[in-house]
Amino acid sequence: MKCLDCGQEMAAYEVQTNTAKAVYDVCEACGGLWLDKGQLDKVAFQVDGDIEYCSTEDAEAPAAAPDKLCPRCTGEHLQRVKFLGDDKIVLQHCPNCLGFWLDGGQIGQIDDELAKIMPVKSKGFSEFLANTHLPHFNYRKRDSAETDFTVPVLPLPEATPEGTTLHKCPACGLFLDAWKIHGIGFETCPGCAGLWLHEKQLKALKDQTDDGDLRWMDDEIAAIEKTSAMISDKRCPECADCRLLSTHFGNSGITIDRCDHCRGVWLERGEFEGMAGYLHEELDHESSADLRKEVVKDVKAVFTDKSRSKLAEIRDAKSAISALINTSIFEHPALAEFLLNANKAERVIGGN
Repeated sequence: MKCLDCGQEMAAYEVQTNTAKAVYDVCEACGGLWLDKGQLDKVAFQVDGDIEYCSTEDAEAPAAAPDKLCPRCTGEHLQRVKFLGDDKIVLQHCPNCLGFWLDGGQIGQIDDELAKIMPVKSKGFSEFLANTHLPHFNYRKRDSAETDFTVPVLPLPEATPEGTTLHKCPACGLFLDAWKIHGIGFETCPGCAGLWLHEKQLKALKDQTDDGDLRWMDDEIAAIEKTSAMISDKRCPECADCRLLSTHFGNSGITIDRCDHCRGVWLERGEFEGMAGYLHEELDHESSADLRKEVVKDVKAVFTDKSRSKLAEIRDAKSAISALINTSIFEHPALAEFLLNANKAERVIGGN
């Protein structure tokens, strides 16, 4: 593994104590540190609980900072994340393999922060990092290239492979792989990581996003086949004689390709996540008046829409009602403050 900061070959350490073991890669030139999933918990000061929680909110990179690629996952960009939500400690995290990149000195910042916010049980392997030759540690050092491995990039988190299909990628011509998540089937290209799915599958995947918060937001997906489009140079994986049509998804600026014949949709890598992010932004701008109209429409659909099951329509209505409640609270600060105070009081009483 090459250092993500200075390009030097890193050293792979396997450190063993009487009770635990940690494995990590360190750049002995600049101090950069790569930790695979679960290793940050072992290397940092030992505290109760999992410290690998991180937030991407407001952790954007400075304009001059180049993107780093994960050393384990081909083509996967690392995300800047705030350690335990702390604004001062911004790490880089792979959303696929869940590994962390720490710049030189950041493990010390993490330890200092842990010592402030919770009782430290022991110094764990941090002491080894600071004092490499302590006698009560057994360790093995190797060239990092000897221990390198790759992690398959999942097209969507928690997806499971189902085999290979006879459909070819409209972008690079490779045979598409079949995947399934939450019982929903879809296809993806092993080369460019594009997604091929039908309109119903796209809606079903959207419905699963963020615990169903977006279930009721169907207008943009329903409008895909009605939006003006241009003929693209890509061919439909299922309809060999049909070219895909390029169109915009809502007002998001995301260009997707669709087939007018089989109603399949082709999404380039990252476009599904971009669509979900756009819908969340749209949700944030919905007023309570708009949401009340949506609730009425979805409740009526429970009894009138014969194209979908009553359970699906009820779930959509429930999602819209939840959004209405949340929006109404934010539109009325006094109500929001009352509920927050009630929640605090409930926790105090419960603690007693």
